Amino acid sequence: MNIIEQIEIKNFRSFGNRKKESYKVTKCLPLNIISGANDSGKSNILRALNLFFNKKTDLTNFFDFDKDFFKRESIDDLEIKEELVTIKIWFNNPKNKGKNREKESNIYLPEKFWVSRKWKKTSEYSLFDQLSSIEKDFETEKKELFTSFLEENSKGQKTLKSNARASLQKQLTDLINSIQFHYIPAIKDTNYFSHLYGELQQTLWKTKISSVEGSKNEFEKAIQKETNILMTEFKNSLNTVNSNPIEPVFQLPSDLINLFKALIVQTGKVDLKLRGDGYQAKLIPEILNFIAIKELSFTAKSIKAEYKAKKYFIWGFEEPENSYEYKNAQILAEKFRDVYCNNAQIFITTHSFNFLSLRSNKIGLYRIWKDLYTKSSKISKLKFNSNGKIKFDSNNLNTDWELLQEELGFFYLNQELNQLFEEKRAQIDKIKAKIETIDKPIIYSEGYNYLYLEKAKEIYSPELEIEIKDAGGKNELQKLFKLFSKTGFDRFFIFFVFDCDAKGAYTDCNSNKTHSLIPYIFKKNPQNTIPETQSGIENLFDNELFEELEEKQIFDIDEHLKNGVIKSRNRKLKKRKFEEYILNTRNLDSDFYNFEELFSLIDKNIKRA
Repeated sequence: MNIIEQIEIKNFRSFGNRKKESYKVTKCLPLNIISGANDSGKSNILRALNLFFNKKTDLTNFFDFDKDFFKRESIDDLEIKEELVTIKIWFNNPKNKGKNREKESNIYLPEKFWVSRKWKKTSEYSLFDQLSSIEKDFETEKKELFTSFLEENSKGQKTLKSNARASLQKQLTDLINSIQFHYIPAIKDTNYFSHLYGELQQTLWKTKISSVEGSKNEFEKAIQKETNILMTEFKNSLNTVNSNPIEPVFQLPSDLINLFKALIVQTGKVDLKLRGDGYQAKLIPEILNFIAIKELSFTAKSIKAEYKAKKYFIWGFEEPENSYEYKNAQILAEKFRDVYCNNAQIFITTHSFNFLSLRSNKIGLYRIWKDLYTKSSKISKLKFNSNGKIKFDSNNLNTDWELLQEELGFFYLNQELNQLFEEKRAQIDKIKAKIETIDKPIIYSEGYNYLYLEKAKEIYSPELEIEIKDAGGKNELQKLFKLFSKTGFDRFFIFFVFDCDAKGAYTDCNSNKTHSLIPYIFKKNPQNTIPETQSGIENLFDNELFEELEEKQIFDIDEHLKNGVIKSRNRKLKKRKFEEYILNTRNLDSDFYNFEELFSLIDKNIKRA
């Protein structure tokens, strides 16, 4: 969603007003990420929007000129000396695109226009003077047709007809009234949650419920039904990394007097306000998104006659990453990009790399900083090319991106952390995709061991329906076990079979084994004393099987001679040659007696299930 195209702020809090200087958030997109050092003025952009739409500088405070007017520390000839606070917004009204040309005699609010609101020193309770460009933009869109909407005034001047002016003004008022701006402060305390629940209640109350709307039971049932989608999303958010499932529900107060004063939100048996800040923070964007979806779904038949639905939603969200661990903050950032900004235009302030590293054609990134001379906040939009790379400006030694990294600190470290996080998540996604194809129990083994295991299966468990797969070395097998463990896989038995030399990897896996994920390690074979075969699966075969072959058949030999005398001698087993000998040449079941324990364990587990 994208209804605001540009914002200009003058003389408000940390934003000054000087000639040849701009204080604009330009080319706004569905998700606008605002960052900078502490005290740079980031939050004042969100407060300016709240002042424009809600007539307050935060949740509770009305405009106070003495506190909210920019305090000039040094005045020179470039300073514009006017005692006015100005918030100017350029709007995008796509539903009216081309209408003023298509329907010649009709009057439509222009597709694009600006509205400026100004607060004077004498302003009380956020009263403001409003100007707009709607008449000028109406003329631009009508082109030569505009003359038909003019009349001559008492001074003989051509002006817009009063009925046309009144129509444009009414449409402008209706459009602005159809916008719901939500301001979410950095500190989400009980006052904020009471405000949020109040916003939710207002939306729910608009729904036509039944002819018995005075009945609390009927109303409560309807509210519970309406919030099913919200609660499902909230539950998914809470349970992303939580091992104990949470069942969030809404409860209504016991008396109708307090019905619109509080909603008691619970997560399982524990009241939400008794949960940690992280649990509570997860609820905020889900409720806001639900409000947008619900309001957009209203029709004349589904909304009470005395109410109107909101059609545009804007969030001013301070530091949404607060109370989130790194992993959850990454998930949250992606949800802002992929889900929430489809239903609302979002402006956030953040220091979080999780948000700053997001790239999309729906995202605008802005740097806010304080001018050292004027002490005024300044705004610049970071420019990216089509590949998401920073565009280089040859006029600047450092780009805004580099300056922002310096201001925030530890940015390159976070880049490395993010890369590691993305790699780990990609591995888990790969395992999840693999899991979808699993339709029977599996044995994962080291190296080429699967050929020996297939032979042993034919001997000890010929009727067993199980796959045998190669997972690589012991480290890869250990990683595979951990990835399966993270997914919570429990549909079939998976056995992870380690060679006798992999005690560390096996012990690590065994400490986290589950009913379905079972690590196993072969015991060392006391009947094998050949040094070169103590670490692999070949250790399971007795000495005599190696000794009955000529040495050079199954060993690579490296000898170092000096004066005709052997000074050192090293042997390396030719694994494939020995494998071919055991499986194809000898091909005796009795050679595989050390595999019996493994398949006995597998049979026992599968039959027990």
